[in-house]
Amino acid sequence: MIDKLDHRLPFAKLKAGLNKWRLSFLVFALAYAVIVFLTLTTTPMEWDEVAHLNGGSFLLWEEYDKFTRNAFYPPLFDVITFASFKLFGVSLLAARLVPLAFSTLALWAVFELAYSMYDGKTALLSAVLLGIMPGYFWLSRLALLETMLLFFITASLLFFFRWLQNRQDKMLVFAGIAIGLGFLSKYQMLVAIAIIAVSMLFLARKQLKLAVKKFSIALVSGFMVVLPWIIIAYQIYATKIFSEWIYALQVGNPERIVYSERYPLPIYYFVELTWPYSDIHPVSIFLYVVGLLGLGLLSWRRRSEDKYVLIWFATVFIFFTLIANKHWRYVSPLFPALAISAAVFILFIYGRLQNAWKLNRSIKRKHAAKVAAGLLIVSMAGAMVYSINDAYYGLEKYQIKIDIEGATNYAIKRMTGDEAIMVLCPFNFFSRDMVRFYLWADGDNEILVIQYPRLPVDTYTPSFNITDFIALCKRFNVKFVFTYEHGGTVSYFNTTLNLQQIYMQIYDSGKFTKITPEATFGTNPRRIFILTFTG
Repeated sequence: MIDKLDHRLPFAKLKAGLNKWRLSFLVFALAYAVIVFLTLTTTPMEWDEVAHLNGGSFLLWEEYDKFTRNAFYPPLFDVITFASFKLFGVSLLAARLVPLAFSTLALWAVFELAYSMYDGKTALLSAVLLGIMPGYFWLSRLALLETMLLFFITASLLFFFRWLQNRQDKMLVFAGIAIGLGFLSKYQMLVAIAIIAVSMLFLARKQLKLAVKKFSIALVSGFMVVLPWIIIAYQIYATKIFSEWIYALQVGNPERIVYSERYPLPIYYFVELTWPYSDIHPVSIFLYVVGLLGLGLLSWRRRSEDKYVLIWFATVFIFFTLIANKHWRYVSPLFPALAISAAVFILFIYGRLQNAWKLNRSIKRKHAAKVAAGLLIVSMAGAMVYSINDAYYGLEKYQIKIDIEGATNYAIKRMTGDEAIMVLCPFNFFSRDMVRFYLWADGDNEILVIQYPRLPVDTYTPSFNITDFIALCKRFNVKFVFTYEHGGTVSYFNTTLNLQQIYMQIYDSGKFTKITPEATFGTNPRRIFILTFTG
């Protein structure tokens, strides 16, 4: 009899845990994953994600030397991309399955954390609000590090909060593993340690010495996860590895600081989160306001779980505000905190109104409370629809095709190993690394690919010197020059220079062939023109 009970116990726990809220979440998560999957390849490859695609390719073809040359990015994302390539073949779709998987896991982590802090209703609404945030939806479709980082941050906070609840040391081990894996995803995972450290000061003040001592379990667990990568990276880069990590923690190129000075420092991310550009809203304005009101409610109530969310939001906000380079993607760990606070606020107001019409004896007041509750439901539904519309707009805006693969295949068939490809005027959707990705799709390829200028022309002000350009083509034995239409007369970033002006200089030099139909790929106004260098 005892053996039968022991055998049935795990199933009983599973049945008890799989309640209506978790079943509802599973339905939502499945619908979310399907929608994201159907849109994975509707936008072209982007500048920042191609490094991870090439990293996965290098591992697939056992080019470990090429893989380990860059310590700017930690290895975990590229390793999982490699696994996806191994299973599904080398493609943009296979690479983008990785962020889809981790964005869905992050929804689960947010659901479980909100469930642990509040209840099933709050947990489900938090996950839904996070899923329909435009920025979160966009990141779920790109082979970038943010969704993986967001999952491990949320998972570490989930396990630490459960330790606060039950004092089980295994939760600290799990938190440490999440921290270690998060650090192997993106070095900014350090912010999770900061959140937990501040939380101990406020939530475990009476047992602070014990909490600090116990948290060493998490730190040791995390360190053991990271240690192999530290050893490998140090052997390859020696002392340079630490400067690479510091550079990575500063999240990017110091030349981008101009972008980061658009708003006053204290309010920069308050604006950037919802209005980085006139038509792009990572957090839709109405849900953003509700989230901020929710943070105000949490500040007023100051329950332990409320403080935890507030500490999360404040620590991430301050941490990334102090870093010189700024972008809304960097503060994506704020998304779950905003989603949870918004859910708490909506359900708090609804609960107050519900009590008013149930407990109030006055018919007029009951009626007024019901009307107010109805207006709340309608307005929140409208805010959610508006957020979905913002997400759809961002999806539709970049639903374009740039045929880099076709252009690359054309060049491969007409080149020898000692000839090179030049990418002229690279930008977010057109770069040498994208050409390299297709060169490497079928294995090792020694064709050299260079670009001029070095930096993207849609982010940095370009300068074009035909003499320098021709000298580069001669120096590297360039055969083909890839150019992108870019609207023809559309100016590049912060300049009057455009492709038409560049073409006039190229044709006047007499060193290049002219545009031909057979060397044109894509459709107007997003064509790639391949010129042959004859100089």
